[in-house]
Amino acid sequence: MKFVIALAATTLFLTGCLKTRNEVRDNEQRQVMQQQVVTLQRTNADVGNRFADLEEQMRSLNGRVDVVENRLGQNNSGVESALKSSQQQNMDLNQKVTLLQEALTKMERDIFALNAELQAVKADKAAVHAEKSAKQTKKDVYESGQDFFSKKDWKQAILNYQKYRDDNPKGGKFADATYKIGVSFQELGMNEEAKTFYDEVVSKFPKSEEARRAKIRLKGLKK
Repeated sequence: MKFVIALAATTLFLTGCLKTRNEVRDNEQRQVMQQQVVTLQRTNADVGNRFADLEEQMRSLNGRVDVVENRLGQNNSGVESALKSSQQQNMDLNQKVTLLQEALTKMERDIFALNAELQAVKADKAAVHAEKSAKQTKKDVYESGQDFFSKKDWKQAILNYQKYRDDNPKGGKFADATYKIGVSFQELGMNEEAKTFYDEVVSKFPKSEEARRAKIRLKGLKK
């Protein structure tokens, strides 16, 4: 009987001990879990704070991005405006260059025409000068004949008068030069040659003063 009581007591003691240990372990586990929950809560709070900080940073970054985008938009607008202005300036410059090229081409044509006209004027002036020189030469030959005739240098007078006749067959002094050639030959004693020129004057210029005088000379030669 004592043995049974002792065994029961022992069993009860062991049961109490086991219960106490289980309670202790449960308490420990409960504390650990509570500590883990607190840790998780703190961690969640930290994560939440970090998310809040990240969200604030994102909002700040987005604000900066908006500012940058606005600036970029303004810059792009400025670039586009500058590009359009440059393109317009290039178009205006090309138009001016085209106008200048057209004006230059017209100027070259005008210069060519003026040069042609100038060459024509120079040619005309040269022709007039040549004609004047020729006339002056003819006049000088006749005047030289007159000088020799007045000095009674009959041979030189004949040469200059004949030169005048050759160069100016329709000249106004042709009859006078012919008559004076006849006179010069007559003064040299070459009456036949003189008669030839007197006859020419009478034949070609019958109503002239030279023809009248030539007729008088011819009558003198016949005597």
